[in-house]
Amino acid sequence: MRINRGFLAWGVFLLIVGAIPLAVRAGYLTDDQIRNVGSLWPLILIGIGVGILLARTRYAFVGGILVAATFGVIVGGVLSGGVDGIGVGACGPGGGNMTAFATREGPLTESKGSVDLDMNCGDVTLSVGAGNTWRIEGEGRDGQGPSVNADNDSLRVSSHDGGRGWLDGLNDREIWRVTLPESVRLDFSMDLNAGSSTLDLGGASIDRFDLTLNAGSVTLDMGAVSEIGDFEIDLNAGALELTVPNVSFEGSIGVNAGSVNLCTPPDAALRLTTAESIVAAYDYDDQGLVKDGSTWETPGFDTAPVKIELDTRANAGSISLNPEDGCGG
Repeated sequence: MRINRGFLAWGVFLLIVGAIPLAVRAGYLTDDQIRNVGSLWPLILIGIGVGILLARTRYAFVGGILVAATFGVIVGGVLSGGVDGIGVGACGPGGGNMTAFATREGPLTESKGSVDLDMNCGDVTLSVGAGNTWRIEGEGRDGQGPSVNADNDSLRVSSHDGGRGWLDGLNDREIWRVTLPESVRLDFSMDLNAGSSTLDLGGASIDRFDLTLNAGSVTLDMGAVSEIGDFEIDLNAGALELTVPNVSFEGSIGVNAGSVNLCTPPDAALRLTTAESIVAAYDYDDQGLVKDGSTWETPGFDTAPVKIELDTRANAGSISLNPEDGCGG
């Protein structure tokens, strides 16, 4: 029998995705084990590297199989209800003493500014405060805080790695509590690699929003945001609870091996574009949207006062619109 290698990876992926929930229900895997599936995500990078090294050999397919198997385990864990702990499982518990680091704060004196947060391992709680002052406090290994660079119109915060490099830094968990200024129109960018975040941007004015989540979980409340410009979210092996405001905007949500709960205002008209994938799940038909090709739309969209247009594309993942339990985490 000749095996079509083009479909071999898909077969491995689907077999594992189906096997994980069955193993959970049969009692062969515990909830704690499922919550730790996020810690396997570095195998995806290893698989890609193996594929590159063996690209010109008869074993080039091995890297693809490793990637497919890893995605299968992670997605199977998500489907089994283990997504709440995926960020914790992918990120170590922290080494040494977790003690408070020195609080940092300062002003953004320009009317428009940029904020970049880059967390490699840990938890971020973010809120918006009156005025033009930002503030960062929290805990880290032996009181070592993040690297902070700021001037009149920008703030950049990145995880402390002690000079050991990015992968070693995954063992040093950090906790950040960040307050951003309400009076400054912001370009906001955040990369979260292994961890969890609760982001409440109520009261903020956002010119550009860019979130990349790798092996983690985020609760993002933008329900009280006054304005949104460009909007982009990329989710890789994790979970997102997203509440959007009652303002018109356009953007994109990409999901690779993960799940998104999307909550929208009842009065907003929606136009949601989807990707054609056999391992993607959308429930837009349950929300009264009308399908035309790969686009789901609220009747009367063109004349609605508030229009939300999102390119929502899932690959080995799911996007749920206005779930019964809401998007509060």
